[in-house]
Amino acid sequence: MIEVIWYALAAFFPCVLVVILSAITRSKWIGTCVTLVLIGASVYKGFFHDEWIIFIDVASILAGYIIVDSLQTHQREDFK
Repeated sequence: MIEVIWYALAAFFPCVLVVILSAITRSKWIGTCVTLVLIGASVYKGFFHDEWIIFIDVASILAGYIIVDSLQTHQREDFK
């Protein structure tokens, strides 16, 4: 049961993190890079128990990038 939670979080959390960070920074590249750094640091520290979780994280980051790019939430709006 615990394994299923890890896989579900790996599929959901990085995607949401890319979308939120891209909306905050107004840059899809910075949002994606910060997410990659956070996931990379947690892999380096040994918080992942399986290689499949890392693969699912990368796929989720890619999905988040595609969502941000298609919704264009990263573009700045100039107010006059």
